[in-house]
Amino acid sequence: MSTYDNFLQFACQKDGTTRCAQISQLIASNWEVHGVDNPLVVMQLDIINAFCSVSRQAQLDVMAEMASTSYNNGNVRDGDMIPCAPSLRKYWGHFQSTQGHASTLRLTDKRRQPHHLMCSKDGQQDDGFETVRFAVTIHPSIGRVFQRHPACKGAAICDYIFVVAPLQEALALVAELKLILKQDLDLDLDVPKFSCYVPGNHLDDDQARALFKDTLENRQSFLDLAAMDAGVYKGTTCCRCAYRR
Repeated sequence: MSTYDNFLQFACQKDGTTRCAQISQLIASNWEVHGVDNPLVVMQLDIINAFCSVSRQAQLDVMAEMASTSYNNGNVRDGDMIPCAPSLRKYWGHFQSTQGHASTLRLTDKRRQPHHLMCSKDGQQDDGFETVRFAVTIHPSIGRVFQRHPACKGAAICDYIFVVAPLQEALALVAELKLILKQDLDLDLDVPKFSCYVPGNHLDDDQARALFKDTLENRQSFLDLAAMDAGVYKGTTCCRCAYRR
């Protein structure tokens, strides 16, 4: 599924993460320019508790194909159209009735004490159709960010996002994506799973790690990423030859 020239979204596909990694690898292998100061990288991002955290309002707006609030940092306004797969329109009534309102969730802890929580978001992760609806929900928000960064290409399977671009351009996209995911969908990137791969023989491992860290720390627009945690670069695996499959 794609409404954008440089971003593909997958859902309900067996071993979809491997498929996205393969697509990212193909994009990287055909990249023409490899700079030393701004090398080509493949970044893999993960969203924290994605299915349990996504905003129901955003989901219903996508299903309705119309925004009921502001999205995309104010560029999408109340009443604006939102792209959605036409085949999902016939399920609108079902989702409106099941998730169009807050519900009370009753939980019992290990001490057999009951707890009641009001829920206004989340979905069932093991439900195949829920996976499709989740992918459709996040597609416009992520796609619009990629559209503003034409030097980047990417693919996603549910809550895994792959970015292929020169390092500085990739970090610029990730910095904006972090903001948009929170604003639009109430989703957060999972920093410990943030990975950056450097294909080819242009840099050794130490050079790649140092360049990644310096780029984060020396660009004003990347300060928000640098403040996320030391794990942004300490937890990052930079490989000069191999790409994880």
